Amino acid sequence: MVQWILMSRSKVYYQLVKDEKDWDRAARAVLEQVVKDIKLSSKLTLKIHSGQPGNTSFIQQKHMEGVIDLLQEKDIDLTFMETNTAGGARSEGNSHRQVAKEHGFIRLPFVVADGDNGMDHVMVPIKNGKHFKKCKIARQLHESKQVLVISHFKGHIMTGFGGAIKMLGIGYASARGKIEAHAIPEIPDNETIDWGKAVKKRDKKTGKVDWNNAYVYDNVAFMQRTAEYALAAKKPNDIHLVYAVNLVRNCDCDGQKMEPIYNDLGIFASTNPVAVDKAILDMLDEREGEPTYWGRQIFDYSEEIGLGSQDYELIEV
Repeated sequence: MVQWILMSRSKVYYQLVKDEKDWDRAARAVLEQVVKDIKLSSKLTLKIHSGQPGNTSFIQQKHMEGVIDLLQEKDIDLTFMETNTAGGARSEGNSHRQVAKEHGFIRLPFVVADGDNGMDHVMVPIKNGKHFKKCKIARQLHESKQVLVISHFKGHIMTGFGGAIKMLGIGYASARGKIEAHAIPEIPDNETIDWGKAVKKRDKKTGKVDWNNAYVYDNVAFMQRTAEYALAAKKPNDIHLVYAVNLVRNCDCDGQKMEPIYNDLGIFASTNPVAVDKAILDMLDEREGEPTYWGRQIFDYSEEIGLGSQDYELIEV
């Protein structure tokens, strides 16, 4: 039995970094190791976060140049892919593409996976969920043969931290899906959203959303809903590349400059989103000698619904 448990552990590759000049090199190094364990498709989607205007801590193209080089050396056809948000400059196709260009995502084609209106999604069924039976996953991400999910590990006001699980769950959701995951029940596509219940106000010019706290799912409920969306999004051949750097307090969707609250940790890669997030949080807590980001409840629930095991083997590159 002990031998079976050891064999079932998910491999989590990592390389520690000291500052920004190490990020690109370390990302390539850990990806080189994880791709030895999995077959690469001839077409690969790079799921990124395009960065909210005003935010400076998101992972930029310059931090993944070595990764792109490695994959192109293998003659793989690559595409950047993102989804629309519920409000703001990244909530509509044309303005979202402009933000991505301004933020330097120009080396590869940039595709808005849920279409210009944020409603081009696939209803993906899941089992064992408490909140959803079907999730609205952006069509072009759902239809991608294989995805390299590039995540930034950082804090989050509603889940404590965000990493691979959150990038899968909220990052793959269409704009319509994001709204349902955050604040209101499932609504058929032919019905309109009751913004009066979902939000306090929505700026017509900027699209900025001020969520209505009476309807927003907070803490454990939102973690569970995120994990369920991640389960709907997950593909068996996904690769998760997580940058545990620029360790700021809040999400990359927060449109302001934030200073890190912890020193850089490292770059991590795995095929298991639950294991890689847990490995990062465990290592960060151990290094700091105290609990850092909260939100560990998401691990048990993610494992319970079948998103991934928490059991991992750390392998330094």
